[in-house]
Amino acid sequence: MEIEAGQGAIQSREIILIRHGTTAWNLEKRYLGHTDIGLLPKAGQELSLLREELSNVTWDALYCSDLLRCQQTLAHIAPFQAGQAKLDPRLREIDFGKWEGLTYEQLKDNPTYRDWIDAPQEVTPLKGESWKAFSARIELFLEERLLSFSPTIYSRNTNVQKIAVITHGGVIRYLVSRLISGQEFWDTQVIPGQAIKIRLDGYGESWVGTRLTFP
Repeated sequence: MEIEAGQGAIQSREIILIRHGTTAWNLEKRYLGHTDIGLLPKAGQELSLLREELSNVTWDALYCSDLLRCQQTLAHIAPFQAGQAKLDPRLREIDFGKWEGLTYEQLKDNPTYRDWIDAPQEVTPLKGESWKAFSARIELFLEERLLSFSPTIYSRNTNVQKIAVITHGGVIRYLVSRLISGQEFWDTQVIPGQAIKIRLDGYGESWVGTRLTFP
């Protein structure tokens, strides 16, 4: 029998996955992983609509990558709750190593890069982070922060916990692929400043994830 979202669930969560706003390297299509640069000067204007859409939400939990571009995004979209956020380095983008700051045009003739494009799970950027290490840290965050059945304290009279995660494009793709059945890593496209909403309904020791329309 197909289970509808919320039907018989013992816990439910609505998770907003938010990609940071635009940086100069995003505009220049440069690989940006652990390099810690901030948002463009007009970030407030870019993120104003998202801030308005989230203005009436009271978050039960806020998690944010510790990199500057994510912290600045958080300050723009949730200024009154930003101080409650837990900064978590596990939410960083993958480290591109020697490829940080380079473009496709600069790398396209590099045979290791070509192999990585074809099989990123099997090839590691020079002095960068392996797929195994990248996925392992996100799995730890998932199990501890999003998929735990620990007792939950809610801030409102509702049985649905509200969680926001401010992070990076690659991390969001990975999280969506893990939370929604049938989704592959590259199935999700998310631009800077975009939010993706997922509902998790807990049944026994498992969760069922559903992507919701946002806003």
